[in-house]
Parts: sequence; C-alpha cells; structure tokens
Amino acid sequence: MARRSPGLSFALALVAALLVNATAEAATVVTQEDGDASITHDVAAGTWTLAAHGAVLTLALDPSRDFAIVSVVSASGIAWTTSVASDSFVRVGTRTLAFGSRAAGFAYQDASAVTRGNALQLNAAFRLSSSNLTVTRHYAIVSGSPSFEVWTTYDGATDGTTLADLNGLQLAVPAGTVHWLNGLQGDTADVPTDTSFTLQQQTLTIGQQVALGAVHRASEQTVPWLSIDGARDEFYAALMWSGAWSLRLDRTTAGLSIAFGLAPMSTTPAASVDGPHVVFGVAPGGVADGTAALRSYVIDGLRGGRPIQPLVTYNTWFAYGTEIDEASMRAEMEHAAALGTELFVIDAGWYAGTGAAGPFDFDAGLGGWTADPIRFPNGLAPLRQHAHDLGMKFGIWVEPERTNLSLVGAPGIEESWLATEGGQYGSDHAGQVCLANAAARQWLMDRITTLLDDVQPDYLKWDNNMFVNCDRDGHGHGATDGNFVHTSGLYDMLTQLRVRYPDLLIENVSGGGNRLDVGMLRYTDVAWMDDRTAPSVHVRHNLQGLSAVFPPAYLLSFVTDHDTEPLHDAPDLSLYFRSRMSGALGLCFLGDSFTDEENASMSREIGIYKATRATESIAAAALLTKQAAPEDGPSWDVLQLSTAAHDQVVVNATQTDDGVDTVNVKPTDLLPSVIYQVQSVDTGVLGTATGTALMTDGIDILQSPATASHILIITARQ
Repeated sequence: MARRSPGLSFALALVAALLVNATAEAATVVTQEDGDASITHDVAAGTWTLAAHGAVLTLALDPSRDFAIVSVVSASGIAWTTSVASDSFVRVGTRTLAFGSRAAGFAYQDASAVTRGNALQLNAAFRLSSSNLTVTRHYAIVSGSPSFEVWTTYDGATDGTTLADLNGLQLAVPAGTVHWLNGLQGDTADVPTDTSFTLQQQTLTIGQQVALGAVHRASEQTVPWLSIDGARDEFYAALMWSGAWSLRLDRTTAGLSIAFGLAPMSTTPAASVDGPHVVFGVAPGGVADGTAALRSYVIDGLRGGRPIQPLVTYNTWFAYGTEIDEASMRAEMEHAAALGTELFVIDAGWYAGTGAAGPFDFDAGLGGWTADPIRFPNGLAPLRQHAHDLGMKFGIWVEPERTNLSLVGAPGIEESWLATEGGQYGSDHAGQVCLANAAARQWLMDRITTLLDDVQPDYLKWDNNMFVNCDRDGHGHGATDGNFVHTSGLYDMLTQLRVRYPDLLIENVSGGGNRLDVGMLRYTDVAWMDDRTAPSVHVRHNLQGLSAVFPPAYLLSFVTDHDTEPLHDAPDLSLYFRSRMSGALGLCFLGDSFTDEENASMSREIGIYKATRATESIAAAALLTKQAAPEDGPSWDVLQLSTAAHDQVVVNATQTDDGVDTVNVKPTDLLPSVIYQVQSVDTGVLGTATGTALMTDGIDILQSPATASHILIITARQ
C-alpha cells in the first residue's frame, strides 16, 4: 500500500478544513444590516437571526420544520425562552392553530428581509390552504434598542373565513416579579384613593394567573405593558393597540407563560388585515433599563427618528371653558406669550352652539365643524396668525368620533353612521361615529382636512370622550369586532393625516388618558394624561407611573388655578410648576389675574423648564423612591431623567412631609469614572464628584424655606 508523506497529509487536511469553513460561512448570510442591528440567514441550520443592541432572537424558519422561536438571548448572555415553540397562534373558526405548525396545515412559502425606514424587517409567509389564507409573521428591529416588534398579517380571507381573538405574542419566559401599570380607572375625581396610573407588581406562585385588559379603549383600566425582573436583565412587552385587549400570565413549573393580544372577538375580513403589534425585548438591568430600551425603539422604530419635542403649552379649557371669542383669545395670547409660552391651543367651544347648558358644555354643537360666526366672525385663521406674530405655535381641539344627536342629518352626518351597542347610543345627547363605516370615515376626513387647510394650525388636539363597542349592522363589521374595526379605522385616519400634514403636531387625549398605549406614539406627539390636572401630588403620581412606559416628554399636564393650590398669592408656586416639569409643561389660567411680580415668578419657572427640557426630550425616566401619592406616599418623591449618553441627568425631588427635612438621592446610570457637576436650579453649583461617588454616596437634599420642590442638574464635565 502506497504511503503518503506527512506533509501531503497535512496539506490535504488543511484544504478540507478550509472547504468546510468556507461552506459554513457561505451558509450564513447577512441579509440586512444597520448599525448594531442585523438579520442573518443560516441556510444549513434552517434559522433566521435578528440581533439589535446585544439582544438576539433566533427563529426556526425553513420548509423542513415547524416555525418556532429557538431562543431569545440578552446582551448579558442569558436565555429568555424556556422552550422552542411558536410565538403566536391563529384562531380560525373554532380551531386554535400554532402559527407555522405543519401538522396544523401551515405550509412554508418564503422568508425575506427588507429595510423599512429606520427598521430592518423580516417577513415569514405561510399558506393555510384549508382556510384560503396566507399568514405572514413580521419582525422589526432598529439599531440601538434590544427590542423586537412583531405582528401578523392575514391575506386572502375572501370566502367568509372567520378569524378570532387575534394574538400578538405568546411566549414562555423564566419566572420573575411582574410589573404592570393601572390605567386611568375612570373618572374618579370624587374618590379619595388615587389608583390611576399606579405601578403594580406581583411574584406569582406556580398555578397562579394574572389576567389584565380593556373592553373599550386601551388604558381605561390597565396600560397594555408589562415588565419582568430577571437575575441580571429586564424583560418588557407592550401591546401597540388603542382598543380592547387582553393579557394573560400563567405561572408554570417552567416559568411564566405570556399571551398578549385582543380581547375576545371574531372578524370576517374582506381582504388583508393586520393583527395587533407587540414590541418586546430584554435589557441588562431593571425596570428603568427596560423603559430606556423601549423608549429607544419608540423614537427610532415607531417614529422613524422623529423626536418628541415638549412645548410650553397654553390651553384654554379649565380657565375659559366654552366662553371664548376672538377678542378674549387675542388678549390671552399676549399674556401667554409674555410668560414664555410656545404653543397656544384653543380647546373645545370654538364651534357654533356650545355652552347651552353652562360654560363647560362642549357637547352642544359638537359635530358642526364650523367656527361660531358670532364669536369668531373672521374664523380661526387670524388667531393662528396672531399666535405666529407673537412667536407661538397655534393649535385647535377636535373630537371627530362624536357628534351631538341634534346635528344628525343637518351637516351631512347620517344616523346610520352612528355606533350602537345593544341598540343604544350610550348617551342621551351624543352619538359615536363608527369609524368602521367607510362613508362616515371619509366624511370625517373631508371635514378635518377642510378645517386644517383653512386654519393651518400647527397642532391638532384629537379628543375622544365616549366609546361603545358597535354591534350595528351595515358598518363593515360583525357583532363582536366593532371595536377592532373602529380602532383600525382610527389608525387609517391618523396615518392619512401624518402623510398629508407631516409637520402637524397631534395630541392624544381621550377623556384624559383612556388611549395611552405605545402604538399611539407612532401617530401622536404628546398625550394629556388626566382631566384631573391638580393637585400637584396627583400629577407627579401620574408622571412617575406613566414614565415607566412612555417617554416623559410625551406626558402633558397643566398648571391651573386650583382651589387647593391657588396661583395668586401662591404658597409654593415653584412646587406647582415643577411638579409638571418632568413631562410636557402646560398652562391653563387667566393671564390677567396676576401681579407683575407673580408673572415674573412664572416666567422664571418656565425658563427653568426650558433649561432642563433638552434632557427631558431625549430622556428615559427612573423612579428613585416610591411613587408619589396623596395618602401613604413617601416623605420625598424623586424622579430622575437621564440621557442615553449618560452625560446629563435631571433629578426632580419633592418634599411632602415637613417632618423629614433631608433626603439622600442616589442617581443611577452615571458613568463611574466621569466627573459630574451637580447644580441646583435655585442655589447654583453644589460641587463635583465622580459618577461612582454620586451613585454610592448620593446627594443630600435639604428642606428649603422657599419651596418643597428641588431640581438638580447633573452634567458630565470630563
């Protein structure tokens, strides 16, 4: 037998190894890449992998196997899935099918990776022949956020196929303490306890279940968001849906099972339909770190890089109600501009017929869409010009989804367009326009665009003070999907406005905060949290709760002349203003009611807000104490806002107990070796220290004889 030389054997082995490596490299293809985000396809393994900011999601996606999430791994290297399984189900008729299961009848069609604006997107299409459906699962990522946006599209259901309980995400993750957030909890102005937007947490035992959701609008009872503590990471998920929804958490021996989607419903779509979107992810750290990661996805993924820019906003409602006219608004604009206001908004009452039952009756005349010719003989456009001449933007209020019943038929509103539930409007004087009805939706778009083209405002306040789940025939929906189709119609209208008026700022308000969900950040730029915009402790409570989910700059509240906190001869004017400064600062009072000295004090506080706003507009929030509360709250409540670059932190600390005259505040997320300067907005520079020293030793804040509210600015110096 011939013998080969050792050198030849080594050379052959090296060639073989190189061929194997070359084959492996060829099998893994980077299909899309942007910054730290990428989508890769491993042909040999039959997997696709999405990676962003250290988080990695691997999917089994290949004709030869069932679709499944193989793993979700954090930047810490920790696996956040407890099984290999599909991440969604499809309910067709009476059958509940795991998405992508071959045994359930799903046949793989194709997978593709594309760029969509700032995002990279993977589309996985399967055919369900038994129901004549093409079902596509989508995954989107952006550089800079360890988050994954997921949703499902259903195409081809033209033969009466019924889809039910559209699911956004189902996932099994390791067990940990679960955090969630109460919603607005209804109009509880006369209820002594303050449960709205209260942070909740619970550690579930095996066999225990938590069920949360809404039956009308997203945040009526609970905000559609959760966060789960891990050993070194935080898992988070938010349903991007403004209507009825459900979340079920089950504690099993393996961990926590999550099912996030729509409330029970069924729909027979005419063509293509999208299910609800969910964004989920995992970030090293705790709840605040998950909040920061979600905020990054909101800005770059949902808003395409469009920043949130909080403006000092004057609104007429609490000061004037419907008793407004051109002369009074011109005068108030001049007062507001002198204080430093940047946006002047005329709220409800500019149209004809308002005030029939009193100064705050804005239902009368609702749906007319025409400025009252008596009070505004020149229309609203001259007021917009006056605001611009004073250096302010101009905004107006609308409530497109509702009309006074007395106007039905007169301006073109058909009674057949109105939503009913069980044959009832839900009100004895107003009706909800069902946005599932294509004719009604088009009529409303024509009215809105006519108004916008005529007035040319910079800002549109979109309100919604009533909701019924329409089950009326003839609207393009069935008995149980009126909520779903109405919400889809709302998104269609807001999308059209975004395209036609790209610079228009839109406020999200729904009888206060009844539509606070992450998805609305795609369409709107600011949200009014609560009609109860005083006292200050209530506002701070809301801001501290909601900033666990939303960018603080998105959250609007108003300084008002409240009976417990009067602005004239104010006991603590700084407290009233600064309690709103962690969010978007609003003003609502009669400008001619104050002395020159009081106006100067207000202008100073507005100047402080503008000086710290650069941080707030790009910041994520971290609550450093218990949440503020009118009863049984902390003696000091402290909220921190910090930039992603860790170069500036704003600390808002408020004393609520006169008996506790000092608090030690330990800021978080500073760079350990960097020197920071600590400055009080009242007393100036307090000193410098390293990030490590500030986070370890903290900063002692002492009771002030001037105000209970303290703002510190911590800025990196080297």
